[in-house]
Amino acid sequence: MNTNPSNHYLLFNFNQLNYAVPASAVQEIFFLPEISPIPEAPEDILGTVNVRGDLIPIMDLNRRFGYPPADYHLTDSIVVLNWQELRLGLLTHQVKEVARLDVEQIAPELPYDHPFSDLKQDRFLDGFIQTEESLTLLLNLDKLLRYVEESELSLDLDLDAFAFSEEDAPTEELTPEFPEEQSLTPAPKFPVFFPQASEYERKVLKNRAKNLQEKLKLRDYAGLKPISVIALQQEFFGVELSSIQEFIQFDKLTPIPCTPNFVLGNINLRGEVITLMDIRGLFNLPQPALKREGKAIIVRWDEIVVGFLADAIHDILMLDPKNLLDAQTIDTELNKNFLQGVAPYQEKMLAVLDLPAILQSGDLWVDEAV
Repeated sequence: MNTNPSNHYLLFNFNQLNYAVPASAVQEIFFLPEISPIPEAPEDILGTVNVRGDLIPIMDLNRRFGYPPADYHLTDSIVVLNWQELRLGLLTHQVKEVARLDVEQIAPELPYDHPFSDLKQDRFLDGFIQTEESLTLLLNLDKLLRYVEESELSLDLDLDAFAFSEEDAPTEELTPEFPEEQSLTPAPKFPVFFPQASEYERKVLKNRAKNLQEKLKLRDYAGLKPISVIALQQEFFGVELSSIQEFIQFDKLTPIPCTPNFVLGNINLRGEVITLMDIRGLFNLPQPALKREGKAIIVRWDEIVVGFLADAIHDILMLDPKNLLDAQTIDTELNKNFLQGVAPYQEKMLAVLDLPAILQSGDLWVDEAV
């Protein structure tokens, strides 16, 4: 099986179209903040976001490919790409997963009678993958970012003009619930992003933008590890992106006798038998009753390939190993022998898995004496 990391892509959705970008080019992902418009920018460039002192242009792919503007939502995300020292943020409605795409299934063009055949000659696309369920557009990052570079956007601006003052930020803690009735912010006389936003939404956007400015600036990405944050109910686990083969759905599980309770059984992945585990069992966490259908990530270490039960790939972040806290010094009930360490994440702790320790553990062996 080809597990070349270059075949791993981040898949996301925007306005009912599915897109894919090389996972190695993804620098970070964050929720939609306030975007500052740029005078005389191309229509598909919504503006910039100040991320730790760097102004990153934000592109609306819907406009890039000639479709009418889509509605924006607080649940939207920005995927920041870093490609050959060029950076660009892509607006997305939903970040779906990291998956290994079979390059043999990539078609350079679509049939003339295909509903999206007008996209087949677009210079910003590398190709298409058509399945029974959906069409995925593979973006050509080199051409996409070179286009932004050649647009000669005026980004050499005073950063103070993009800073949000204390008056702009919410004066009290925001609650996640919207009021039943929301009045729209009056449209100003100068260009503004998302003019239909309610007063509440505008405060949330500004608060997010302010937080992005205040985060510790990381200019040197050497030595940082891309980590996939796996959500499993209310817990977050970190897995090095290079170890993830793909993210799958399964609908049939064959139990394995004489195994620990966290070894759920075997699944058939395109003819290859993969053992599926619930990592909560390794960390003394409650294990809800398993449904016959579910989602999992497939990970590989050395010659060992297993599946970990997962609800979703919640995030991808660049983690400095120096910021990992030694699990042995943390007061936690988690099994510390299976952790590289822990790191603060969204007001909780992110447990970064030690795959070699897990996959070489004698706890995984079948007890034939039982």
